[in-house]
Amino acid sequence: MVIVLCITASVNAKTTLSIEKALKNNLIKASVICNGGLRVNYSIKNETKDSLKIIIPAGWRMNSVKEEYQDILVTRDQILALGNHQQKIFEIKGYCCEADHSGPIEGAKYETGKMADTALARIAVYLNEHPADSNTEQYAVWAISDNKPSSNIVSYNDTTDSPLRNFVSQLKHEPVKWYTLLKRVKINSYGNIHESPIQLKGKVNYSVDEICYAYFFILDTAGNKVGIITGQWLTPGNNDYLVNVNLKDFKKGKYKIMLADKKKEFFAKEFEI
Repeated sequence: MVIVLCITASVNAKTTLSIEKALKNNLIKASVICNGGLRVNYSIKNETKDSLKIIIPAGWRMNSVKEEYQDILVTRDQILALGNHQQKIFEIKGYCCEADHSGPIEGAKYETGKMADTALARIAVYLNEHPADSNTEQYAVWAISDNKPSSNIVSYNDTTDSPLRNFVSQLKHEPVKWYTLLKRVKINSYGNIHESPIQLKGKVNYSVDEICYAYFFILDTAGNKVGIITGQWLTPGNNDYLVNVNLKDFKKGKYKIMLADKKKEFFAKEFEI
């Protein structure tokens, strides 16, 4: 929780306040320059006789001055200490919140920032309180900022009932998907984005009337069987099929998994890369 104290005339006072209030009240002067990729050098000059603790909260969004570069979202509370009239440069890291824009180059100018819109600020606060690995966190941000699928919010050891994924689905007012699709994102020093699909996981319920031999396979949008094809005996009753498919060589697009014998489809589920 950010504690904001009233400014007093005492030269010995130490004041803790948000970056938003410090900027609004002209207690500091600041400039922001990209340090390469999603890191910025945040230069702050204390304009008061007091020593200051400046809090940059999770949810603080720094927009690029040039429209073509990605904006940066802070997902960790940052506490910056300044002596009276002191000027310092702080390195602030964040996540891309404009996936369709170019990665910022070193020296690119940024605005000093403002609080992000409600949903994006809420996911930043959630990540501040419930940290995950950087890949998972980036997809959580993109799920809100760029409407990327919430099914991509997954780590190698994740489960289908991930609290983070459920939280994002609620923010987006959408049902939790039946599957997770692990993708790895690499953001180079220039902020450029490269994504690659890794693994599809999920659990599908199906019903069988009698013992039969069926095949599990994947179809593309043209109806062609692609990727893994697995045959197995199925026993009567309601069962759960645990889907675990390597997607390393799959291209972007829509697909369908299917379990069927020669007579009947037991389930068919769509997913998208």
